[in-house]
Amino acid sequence: MIHGWGMNSGVWKTVRPALEEKYTMHWIDLPGYGENSDIVADSMENIVDLIVPNIPDNAHVVGWSLGGLIAQAIADNTHISPPSKLKSLTLVASSPKFSQSYDWVHAISLEILNNFSKNLKNDVDSTLKSFVALQFMGIKGSKALQKTLIDELLMNISYKTGKMRGGVLQNTNIRTPIDALNQTLNSGLEILKHADYRKSSHNIPQHWILADRDRLIPPTVRNDLKLLRADDQITLLENTGHAPFMTHPKEFLASLTTFVDNHS
Repeated sequence: MIHGWGMNSGVWKTVRPALEEKYTMHWIDLPGYGENSDIVADSMENIVDLIVPNIPDNAHVVGWSLGGLIAQAIADNTHISPPSKLKSLTLVASSPKFSQSYDWVHAISLEILNNFSKNLKNDVDSTLKSFVALQFMGIKGSKALQKTLIDELLMNISYKTGKMRGGVLQNTNIRTPIDALNQTLNSGLEILKHADYRKSSHNIPQHWILADRDRLIPPTVRNDLKLLRADDQITLLENTGHAPFMTHPKEFLASLTTFVDNHS
């Protein structure tokens, strides 16, 4: 399980018990986040090189948002041998390309991403709060969840570790020191701006879980996905935003586990 920008593996806690009861789980903290807050990786290549050794054989990789881009990069990684090491990819509220361009309009505006980069220089906390609010915009009953998530993200607890680890967080209230966090967030935004996996040629089964009220990944991207990879499975969850596993865990779990079981 690979989390998204600005978060850590604690974001999965709503669905964690159900998944751990059914599968052997690996909860990855990306470099610069959570237990790996002192690990530096300033490019997609560096991130993938750190994660791949932690992936067991016959793994089903699930990536949310930025984590979905990273999952696609892992699938394209030539260091994985044999390719069958990955059984499937599930890409949650993600896309082959996050930022808009003349030939990819169903995506987030590059201006929004640039504004996040600009605001990070002045106020990291407020930028993260705005990002969380954007994820849940228009989702009824999400105010308490937003507050809890923001409180957890902004707790000033720093971990010092010496290597990349894929372990489960016991305490999700973790934040790296502010300068290192800023570097990590900016590196992540650069990936969101420039990563493009529309030409991926791997044959690993893929499942896209999209949300019909997502303000970051427009649900209309499903039409583009059908053209890019006709064999991929696409699920559109109703009345959900950018983090469906938090607000609608039952629907998310049903979609995820059905796909994984069918490809095990």
